[in-house]
Amino acid sequence: MKKISIYKIISIIAFLVLVFILIIPQKFNINRKQKTEECIRNMKTIYEAIDNYMKEREESFTGTTQDLVRTGYLKKSYECPENGVGDKYFMEGNLETGEITVKCPNEEKYPDHVLMESILD
Repeated sequence: MKKISIYKIISIIAFLVLVFILIIPQKFNINRKQKTEECIRNMKTIYEAIDNYMKEREESFTGTTQDLVRTGYLKKSYECPENGVGDKYFMEGNLETGEITVKCPNEEKYPDHVLMESILD
């Protein structure tokens, strides 16, 4: 009968703990609230950039975050943190009505990714 060394036992336990640590957040959406808050912060930043754009240029805004970066109203482009690369926000600003819309591309899947007017005050 083979003897199992203490090092093998420790290695197996460490491996199981590592797997457990990696699986738990995904299984129970532990990071979900943090990602939702980050998405809403992103949308608020974009909203403010569009507002500044419209006030300074006295024109409506139709474009992307890349357009706001290029014109100097944002320091970087933003994407929804929930699914990663390519999740661009939908945005527009109407100078005449003063209405600014910033929507998460994943709003249908994650209904709490909504920029509410109360957050902007």
